[in-house]
Amino acid sequence: MTDEPPTDLGDVVVVGQRRSEPWQPFPERPTLVRPDPDVAVLPDEGTGPLDPCFNPDTALPWNADAAAAAAVAAFRQAASALGGADAPNGSPALTNREFGRAFGVNANGTVYGNTVHWGDPPNPAAPNEPVHMTINFVGIPPSEYVGFAHTHIDGNGHVSDRDWTTFTSTNNFVRSQTGRSDQTFYLYIIGVGQNGQPDTIYVYADGPRGAADPNPPQPTAVGPEVNPDAQPCP
Repeated sequence: MTDEPPTDLGDVVVVGQRRSEPWQPFPERPTLVRPDPDVAVLPDEGTGPLDPCFNPDTALPWNADAAAAAAVAAFRQAASALGGADAPNGSPALTNREFGRAFGVNANGTVYGNTVHWGDPPNPAAPNEPVHMTINFVGIPPSEYVGFAHTHIDGNGHVSDRDWTTFTSTNNFVRSQTGRSDQTFYLYIIGVGQNGQPDTIYVYADGPRGAADPNPPQPTAVGPEVNPDAQPCP
């Protein structure tokens, strides 16, 4: 669901460490080695598929997916530190409130997350009100912004109106400040199961497009599923 150049792995076109159907295997990083690190190697019948880590355009979604997967452990650590209903019987659970963090990319292509933050727990006086959180972008300059991830405590992987508005408005601001109209940004939603443990990571994309271009329509279906064991480029 992105417009960025994909990695061609033979019969399967892959962007990042994602699958579009639950029965599909997650993409694996090819073991192809370039003879010269300064010379691009294109995939063909003789050399096999190109390693996505060789190209900055394909390394970014690969590393962003890995950062989203790594955020799960950081969210559980934050829940453990909060204790109480966030760590019943001493075991961290993610069903008491939403957790989130924003992502940036360094000059070397590695994707990092800022400090984990969270929203309020459910209001006992209004148990039917949905919980939510405000994404904090402290420590992520517009020139390095990649996107953000947060949890949904009901296991729902769909994008809410609030999610999509925050995502697209942030992307528009970043593009207006930096001119990064050639890049794609990512929103990750981590559905949490009834046992309080992360269930599935879904990814949504916006771009490439200009800051003044119309926002893409809000997705009505869940996005591709990200490998929970996704690893960054070495």
